[in-house]
Amino acid sequence: MPPRREPGAAPPRPSMVVAIWLAMISVTSLFLALTYAYLYRHGLTTGWLSGHLAAILSANTAILIASSLALHRGGEFFKIRQATAALGWLVTAFILGVLFLVGQAWAWSVLFAAGVYAGNQPNSGFFFLVTALHAAHLSIALGLLFWVVSRVARGRLPAERPLILQLTAIVWHMLDITWVYLYLVIVLYR
Repeated sequence: MPPRREPGAAPPRPSMVVAIWLAMISVTSLFLALTYAYLYRHGLTTGWLSGHLAAILSANTAILIASSLALHRGGEFFKIRQATAALGWLVTAFILGVLFLVGQAWAWSVLFAAGVYAGNQPNSGFFFLVTALHAAHLSIALGLLFWVVSRVARGRLPAERPLILQLTAIVWHMLDITWVYLYLVIVLYR
């Protein structure tokens, strides 16, 4: 028999939620350490980040924020048991996440076309490293989101047990916040 809770007390947090938060803290710490190293070495080279590339990164940032908002909206519809509306928003979040990754690949191609590589520009090396790491983490989050979308589409995610949707949202939103931070570091300290 589960322990009794006092009226109005918050329900206990599932261990998976705590585990995801701990994982997100470690991932965020990795990016903080990388940006510290970048800022420490910042004076080595300048001029590698063009206005065109900054515009691409700005558009990508807006796309990722929109995907986070769509995921949140999908979760809200899911809570009130409107699965069709939730599914539409979740699919939108997924598509925007994929579009963000395509935009990041485009940003890399702009650098390659300008002759900027990790080996010839130390500061651009930071850009390649953090965007590749972020893309890898976002790809995992896209896999989670795809799984959630497929379960909602098949009616196999009960509204009274939305744990996988909650976990996916935590990962997605933390990666979104991490990207906004990285974007600001890259653009402000170019």
